[in-house]
Amino acid sequence: MLARLKFALFRPVAIAWLVYFRLGAGFLMALEHAGGLVIGRVRNYTEPQFHFRYLGWEWLPALPAPGIYAVYGLIILAGLAVAAGWHYRLMATLLSLGYVALLLLEETEYINHFYLYALLAAVLACLPAHRAASADVRAGRVAPAATTPAWTRLVVLFQVGLVYLFAALAKLNPDWLAARPLGIWLGAKAHYPLLGPVLAAAPTAWLMSYGGLLFDALVVPLLLIRRTRPWAFGLAVFFHLTNVVVFGLGTFPWFSLLLTSLFFAPDFPRHLPGFVGRWFRQRIPLADAETDAGTQVSPHSQYSQHWLLTGLTFYLLVQLALPLRYLLYLGQVHWTEEGHRFSWHLMLRTKSGSAVFRVRLPDGREEVALPATYLTRNQANKLTHSPDLILQFAHLLARNYQHRGLRPVAIYCDSWLSLNGHPPRPLVSPQLNLLGLKRSLKPYPWVEPAPTTDTR
Repeated sequence: MLARLKFALFRPVAIAWLVYFRLGAGFLMALEHAGGLVIGRVRNYTEPQFHFRYLGWEWLPALPAPGIYAVYGLIILAGLAVAAGWHYRLMATLLSLGYVALLLLEETEYINHFYLYALLAAVLACLPAHRAASADVRAGRVAPAATTPAWTRLVVLFQVGLVYLFAALAKLNPDWLAARPLGIWLGAKAHYPLLGPVLAAAPTAWLMSYGGLLFDALVVPLLLIRRTRPWAFGLAVFFHLTNVVVFGLGTFPWFSLLLTSLFFAPDFPRHLPGFVGRWFRQRIPLADAETDAGTQVSPHSQYSQHWLLTGLTFYLLVQLALPLRYLLYLGQVHWTEEGHRFSWHLMLRTKSGSAVFRVRLPDGREEVALPATYLTRNQANKLTHSPDLILQFAHLLARNYQHRGLRPVAIYCDSWLSLNGHPPRPLVSPQLNLLGLKRSLKPYPWVEPAPTTDTR
């Protein structure tokens, strides 16, 4: 059993797929934040008076604007360097750290595909993607290779499959099955030329809700079967290009297509039409391992195989456990947000709400504090969605008052939140003194009940 596993993981396969992945991933990750500079998303880091932090990371200092621009620049340059295979391992590590830094420096900037990019950049740093068609090979920094161990491909396919699996499971909730989120999103597209009336029609929301669920659940199994693989990839092209037309979503649909194409045989880039196929054939020689991989001996020693198996097992367990941690919380995850992040709950709910804070001073006076006074539009919007962000803001607000020579004795929040079009309800009680509460990984019993039954 163990011998078979080692053979499956360490047998050599063509390296063409890995070069293709390096080129596409590096370029798209760089493009994502180059676009962030152009459209001004960088201002979500440079303009706020307050910054929200994940629990345990509150100690991180707020970077001045030049520091944030430096992180953006690092991501762009590191992504291009990864694509070129220039000082590859260092640049892939810096690319991942750049994405991690932006996730940690502003909690409200969390986006699922930013987290995925951080993970895959870290994975790339561990893979020998610079061993062919790279600046490192041309400079003589690494020896060229025509093959790579099979585990390098399997770990990427595992991560891709996991995203689709958890995205499908998360859609098995009453609101999604009732087409509520998509009904709201598509209704807002009614002004689109030609497509608007079609998108806003009620049957479209139902079709896309169940179509999205079936796609997430079935695309990976169909990609794993050779006969159905071309059809599954064609379906993925249609699905992700539809997302481009309807929702935009930056580089994510294109990155998803890049990842989906990796399910083809490892040497598939050599067989692509036109210039692309010629480029791969000219720069990556056909290896004997492609025609007789079963007879090749793994280049890894028994010692290195042991540690690689240990590392891969640890990564697998973490990636399986982290998305399931929301099951430890009793409340509805889409209402409380407890365990929502890092769980591949992709575009599952829509929220709208408001929050006004009342600050009680020692002399009994109360002052009203509007989040928009202190926060960017994106921060203020995300604040109304999350009890933890409301609690964070209350303590940040208290610190601000203290710096002004005032010492609030209580801070209350009048909050209203609508989830998936349900009637708005308070997210926290307006009589609850938020200064008496501490942030924790434990469930927050003080959160008001959700308007619907548990969607898990």
